[in-house]
Amino acid sequence: MRSFLLIACALMAFVSCKQKVQDENIIVDKVVTKKIEANQKMEDSEQNGSFQWIKGADYRYTIQRAASDSLPHVVNHDIPYTDNTITLSIKRSNGSVFFTKTFTKENFSPVLPKQFMESGVLLSMNFNKVVDNEAFFVVSVGSPDENNEEFCYAQLVLDNYGKTRAEAYNEAME
Repeated sequence: MRSFLLIACALMAFVSCKQKVQDENIIVDKVVTKKIEANQKMEDSEQNGSFQWIKGADYRYTIQRAASDSLPHVVNHDIPYTDNTITLSIKRSNGSVFFTKTFTKENFSPVLPKQFMESGVLLSMNFNKVVDNEAFFVVSVGSPDENNEEFCYAQLVLDNYGKTRAEAYNEAME
């Protein structure tokens, strides 16, 4: 019996020390990426400010960004987006409207690179400065993804007669 017990212990020790055979098949959950079908939209926004302009008079401006389903949709990094419009309104100090117009990125197409016209959206407009009889606003067009910093600037120039033109933005001129 003693020898039987000794053989059983030796057999158990041998079996427990045996290396486990590993299966070479590794099972991993398949990652399925969802294709985004609906167009993504940026949040609407509004900013207000004022500046002195013609003969030192005060002017107040409102800049409103809104997603527009009437514009062609844009695909940016494989995600479809709705492009934006920006409405610029400027009022005199007595409250009368001096200027109001809604802009799309098409208004800046002469000064924007082709890639931003094709895959960028109209992101923002900001008051920049007044020089003589012209007010300057900086416009950005680019990726609507907050984690992506692909964009370019253009400049909107508004004269004291209410006429506008788009120009390339040159920071060195600041």
